[in-house]
Amino acid sequence: MKIKPIHLTLLSIVFFFSCTEEDSINNSTGTFSSKDSFIIEQGVASAEMAISNVAHLIQLALDEKDMLNNNNSTYPIITKEKQDPLQSGEYPMNLVIDFGTDTMVCFDHKLRKGKIIATVSSNWKDSLSIIDAQTEDYYMSTIILSDTLNFKTECNSNMKITIKNEGLTNRYDNTYYPTQRITIDSAQIETTLGNVLLSTTRYVFYKEGFTTSTFEDDKTLNILYSNGEAADKKGNNWIFSAKNSESINEGLPYFAFNRGCNWLISGDIKLKTTNVKTQLERINIINFGNSDQTSCDNLASYSYNGLSIVISLP
Repeated sequence: MKIKPIHLTLLSIVFFFSCTEEDSINNSTGTFSSKDSFIIEQGVASAEMAISNVAHLIQLALDEKDMLNNNNSTYPIITKEKQDPLQSGEYPMNLVIDFGTDTMVCFDHKLRKGKIIATVSSNWKDSLSIIDAQTEDYYMSTIILSDTLNFKTECNSNMKITIKNEGLTNRYDNTYYPTQRITIDSAQIETTLGNVLLSTTRYVFYKEGFTTSTFEDDKTLNILYSNGEAADKKGNNWIFSAKNSESINEGLPYFAFNRGCNWLISGDIKLKTTNVKTQLERINIINFGNSDQTSCDNLASYSYNGLSIVISLP
């Protein structure tokens, strides 16, 4: 599978990741207790989930508002307003998705609170449509956990995200796909363990389902390039880069988000980290599942010193 070179402009992003970890890591092959060494892998995996989730919720609020309220809760409160009261159509639009200030159980088995605020130039499926969004203390965590999990994650974000529909492009696999370009200027996600500083731009290719009105059949391939810094509360610092795998030996050259699943469902991200103090480098592949995976779970994994470490996605 050949991937065309993608030239990306990196924008500044600040991520402070909220991750709650167990004191020890119990695997079938052994036990580790140095939990803080896994903050980067867990933070990057959670970042990808948060970015995909915010874009997904905005699109649902625009097209499938009732789906977000199917648990008969007062929240979220979804507000859609014309930017100009005198305009003939509903776009351009101001959109607010308000989950309130107390954590609530949502339609997709996640806990949420906070707000997502967006301006939408036109229908998100229209070529050149632009969505400028930001989250305000938007908290997200999962309430469906596998018995095999070693880490449990949650994210509280304040980030800015731009989603542009670029129409049909053939940047991937020499095939024309409806394409979104997602960039982030700034974000802040707090954690008790440390923080991740991240710059990123990515392309989202709608492989299936874009032309239908059914969300469950939407399948996307995601190509990204990110880099940044990470630090924990013990004074350890790293620099890192994250991008798609470069060969079949490393893994799939994309990661995938299917609307029929509440989490990133498959694919790989190659993560390279360098300890600032020791200059020791580590390369890891974060795996979200095999390309033929049909089951839906909230798991991601990577290897560390020969052990397979399993984490949950928020």
